[in-house]
Amino acid sequence: MGGRTRALATEGRGARGPHVRPAPPLASAATPAAPLAGGPAPAAAPSTFLTVLVPTALALLLCNMDRICLSVAIMPMAQEFGWPASLQGVIQSAFLWGYMATQLAGGSLADRHGGKLVLAGGIAWFSVASLLLPAALTPATVAAGLTVPAVLLSRFLVGLGEGVALPAMSNLVATYVPPGAKARALGFCFTGFHSGNLAGLILSPLLLMTYGWRGLFYTFGALGLPLLFMWLKVVPASPTIAQPAAPPFAASLTAAATDVAPSTDEAQAAAGAEPAPEPGPSSASAGGVRRSVTASQLLTSSATWAIIVVNVVNHFGYFIYLNWMPTYFNKALGFDLRSSSFTAFLPWLVMAAGSSASGFLADTLVARGVPVVTVRKALQSVAFLVPAVALLVLAQPGITPAVAVGAMTVALGTTSLGQAGFVANMSDIAPAHAGKMFGLCNTFGCLSGIVGVTAVGFIVEATKSFAPVFQLTSALYVAATVVWNLYCTADKVFD
Repeated sequence: MGGRTRALATEGRGARGPHVRPAPPLASAATPAAPLAGGPAPAAAPSTFLTVLVPTALALLLCNMDRICLSVAIMPMAQEFGWPASLQGVIQSAFLWGYMATQLAGGSLADRHGGKLVLAGGIAWFSVASLLLPAALTPATVAAGLTVPAVLLSRFLVGLGEGVALPAMSNLVATYVPPGAKARALGFCFTGFHSGNLAGLILSPLLLMTYGWRGLFYTFGALGLPLLFMWLKVVPASPTIAQPAAPPFAASLTAAATDVAPSTDEAQAAAGAEPAPEPGPSSASAGGVRRSVTASQLLTSSATWAIIVVNVVNHFGYFIYLNWMPTYFNKALGFDLRSSSFTAFLPWLVMAAGSSASGFLADTLVARGVPVVTVRKALQSVAFLVPAVALLVLAQPGITPAVAVGAMTVALGTTSLGQAGFVANMSDIAPAHAGKMFGLCNTFGCLSGIVGVTAVGFIVEATKSFAPVFQLTSALYVAATVVWNLYCTADKVFD
C-alpha cells in the first residue's frame, strides 16, 4: 500500500493535497533495477510465488516423503529383523532426536543468512542421510548385531537435516510476503509439506513391493539432487533491507485490505508529513541496526509460551498420526500393507487441502475487519476441539473401518487450521525473528513428538489397543485450547 502511495507523488512541493516523495526501488530479487538512460527496459522480475513459495513447497514435500517412508517400511523391516512394537516406537522417534536438535539453530541461521542457504544445506544433508540407511545395513552390520544402532543413526541424521526446513520456510515467508497475505502463503507452503505425506504413502508401498524396502530409501534420497539444483537456481538470495512486493496470488487480498483502512503512509501523507521507511521482517530497526533477540528473551513472554503449549500438543498428535497410522490400520483394523498405506492417504489429502483453505480463510477474515487475534484464537480452537471429539470416537471399541477412517480424516483435516492459528502467530509477535521463534517453539514440539511416538509403542504393546493413546491426545487438545485462548495475542511483542 505504501508503494502505491509513493507512486502518486505530486510534482513539486507546492502542490495542494496529500503528497509524498517517490521512494527508490527496493534492492531485492522481486524488484528489477532501473534501466539506464536510453537502454532497453529490464525484463519483468519473476514473481515471489514462483521463485520462493513454489520451491519451498516442493522442498517441504520431499522432506515429508523422506520422513514418512519409514512408517510404511517399518512393517517389513520389523518382520525381517524381529522388532517388537516398543522397539519400533524407539526407532521411529530417532528422526525426532535430530529434528529437534537443529530447530533453533536453523531458525537463527535463517534469520542471519537467509532461508535459501539454510534450506539448501538441509536438502543436501537429509537426502544423503536417507541413502545411508539401506547402505549401512550390510550383511556384516547385521551379523555384528549393529542393525538397530545403524538405523537409529541414519534416522537421526535425516532428522538433523530436515530440522532446518520449517524455520527456513518461516524466514522466507516473513521476508517475502506482506502481513496481509502471510496466512495464505503459509497455507500454501504447508500444503506442499502435507502433500509429501500423500506422495510418500502412495509411492512407498509400490516401491516396496517392486524393489523392497531398501529401494524405497534409495529412491527418495536420490530425489534430493534435482531438487537441490532447482532450489539453488530459482530461489533468490534473501534481501538485506527491504521487503519485496506482494506475490501475485496475494495481490487481490492486499488490495481489498487497503480499501478498508488507510495505511500509515497514507495517513502521514494526508497530514503533509513524509512517510516513514518500510522495514520488512529482516529490516533494520531504529538507528539502522536490528536488535538481536535471544531465545531466552523470547521465552519471557506469555505469548511465546502460548504458542509453545499449542505446538507441544500439536506435535504430540501429529507425529503419532505420521508414524503409527499405517500400523493402526494394519493391526487394529486388519488392512494389508498396501491398503493400510492407501487408506492413510485420505486423512493427509484432507489435511493438505485444509492447509491452503485455512490461509485463505484467515486472510479473508482479517481483510474484512475481523481482529487478527480473534482469527488466530478461533481457528486454533476449532483445529483442536474438533479432533478431540474425533479421537474419542476412534477410542470406542468395535467401530467399523469406515468410521475409523472418517474419524481420522476429520481429526487430521481439522488440525490443519492451526497453520493460520499458532503457526501464523509466530510472525505476528516476532516478525523480525520469525525463523528463531519457529525454531524455538518447534524444539519443544519435537520433544513432545519423541515422547509421544515412543510412548505409543509401549502403550500398544502393554494394552494391545490404541484407545488409551487417542483418549490422552484428546485430553491434551482440550487443555491446550484453554491455554491458547487465555494467553494468545496478535500484537508485536519483539521488534
